[in-house]
Amino acid sequence: MNQLRNASWMQKRGYDVSIFCIENTPIYEKAKALGLPVRTIEKHRRYYDFAKAKALLNALLKENIQHLIFRATVDMSLVATVKFLSKGKIKTHFFMEMEFGAPKKQFFRTLRYRYFDSWNCPLDFLKNQVLANAHVDPKKLNVIPSGLDLSAVINETKEASRETLHLPKDVFLFGLIGRFDPKKGQELVIDAVQQIENTNFHVVFVGENTVDDKVNYDQLLKAKIEQAGLQKRFHFLPFQENPFRSFNAFDCTLMASDSETFGMVTIESLAQGTPVIGSNAGGTPEILEFGKTGLLYTTKSSTDLAAKMNAFLRAEFTIQPEKLKERAAYFNHENVCQKVENLLAQHSK
Repeated sequence: MNQLRNASWMQKRGYDVSIFCIENTPIYEKAKALGLPVRTIEKHRRYYDFAKAKALLNALLKENIQHLIFRATVDMSLVATVKFLSKGKIKTHFFMEMEFGAPKKQFFRTLRYRYFDSWNCPLDFLKNQVLANAHVDPKKLNVIPSGLDLSAVINETKEASRETLHLPKDVFLFGLIGRFDPKKGQELVIDAVQQIENTNFHVVFVGENTVDDKVNYDQLLKAKIEQAGLQKRFHFLPFQENPFRSFNAFDCTLMASDSETFGMVTIESLAQGTPVIGSNAGGTPEILEFGKTGLLYTTKSSTDLAAKMNAFLRAEFTIQPEKLKERAAYFNHENVCQKVENLLAQHSK
């Protein structure tokens, strides 16, 4: 979705944009829904698929495309081959989405990376990770965050948002937005709630089960809540097309997953003026300015999460919504698009 949003924004800024993807995939359907030109390609092998690379190159040259932007690591070999075969006609730009799980300094990886004209990271911590774990020319490394359209932020009272969502109006609300999945940390939140003496707060889980999930994880969460006798203090809401109403209804947003490389939920919450408690791992510390614009808890520790939730309940940590919105403004999609424009101009013929 970050790729599609960026493509749509760049199109609106007057650029000719095309999406190359496999037919009938989610990105194919969503690109068409956004009105983006879609070009279908066949699924390629992860490594050394020269035939598919040649076909993609021909399609790019046919449309006089100069810049090929990609985000998935599975496309690295294909894109490197396109760059090699193009003899400099196509500029390639990798926008990094995920952390390195291990060092990537093998010769074949280093050779592949040389065919990328730029390597773009959403946060400084990822840039530093690349420098430490891969042989990439530092001159090719840039920090360009994923963007957020701030015009989507809603302007209504907290009471109105809660009424629309059928949430209680007279208690402190913690909220967690994300799919119902063990990786998102809902169970950690349930464990933390049981360690807090203050009972004048509720928790809202917003989301849906992972696609093709046969476990029905939401039912497991509800069973755990019932076993703890907390049914009246937990609320489940389905996926919301506009998440900002949920953020506006919350007093505090929880990011309980072990690690988020770049948590869009965190930025969206800040943009709505709602503070965040997040895991002290991944990109969350940098987004929250290492505790200046939100609280960080020890990863996987329900005890420390409970302590940070207590800090909000006791008003030991307060921050003005304007400060949070100022932080979110750094990720304004207009600023991000300008950075992308500067990047493309730097590598244009």
